[in-house]
Amino acid sequence: MARSVIFLSTPTSANGSMFRAISAIGRGRYHPLGWVADHYAAGRMDRVASETPPPQDHLIKHNAPERFNPATPLRDYRFILNTRDPRDLLCNQFHWQFVHPMPGESPETEAARRQHIAAMGMDAWVLAQDFRPLLQGFLDVVRRIAPADRIFIGYAMYCLHFDEVTQRIATFLEAPLATLPPERRAALERERVANLAGNKAWIGQSWAGADTAPGRHRTELQPATIRSLTERYRWFLDFLRRMDDRRVAETYA
Repeated sequence: MARSVIFLSTPTSANGSMFRAISAIGRGRYHPLGWVADHYAAGRMDRVASETPPPQDHLIKHNAPERFNPATPLRDYRFILNTRDPRDLLCNQFHWQFVHPMPGESPETEAARRQHIAAMGMDAWVLAQDFRPLLQGFLDVVRRIAPADRIFIGYAMYCLHFDEVTQRIATFLEAPLATLPPERRAALERERVANLAGNKAWIGQSWAGADTAPGRHRTELQPATIRSLTERYRWFLDFLRRMDDRRVAETYA
């Protein structure tokens, strides 16, 4: 038996693709579990912050760090951590408003909400959002995990250095890539950025606005908006520069 591995990620940060890649590597030793998604589908999201996932033999996807149960005994788990530049995350969330259904919305309410957001425009909308509680929730968990029990695999490295990232994951899970059976190797390869166009599971096949590289805020937002967001989230950008690989550090400038 092995300690369960929690894949802790911010939303819309390639967490779906990354979890499929991690599952392809670790399946057989670990049982994949969509912890937050399962609670969401069952209409019991309140339990995410009060229950703890199984501590053994599971690979657990947790993409709601602001709801992470603070009573979770972290030493009972190991962690694969993923997040991305909050300025890019906000761009993603803007596009998400027009394609993702919101629970409990009537068609009329949905249409009115989307019309309102479209009238605001991306710059005004992202400035009106406050993602600090979500990011602080992620950071609060990270700071309490023993360094030996975690690896950080950020969005930027996943997109730009896929082979190195998957090797690091395999080493962490003690599941050598060389021993993967052909069907799991094929599943892993489908998650490579170059192959996403043919990947039916990629969110970009269903919803417009998905991206495959860091830095979208530089082309989608006005310079004044970028300056405001950079100042607002400087503390998290500083954390990312320290935590992530030096080869992608410039993406957080």
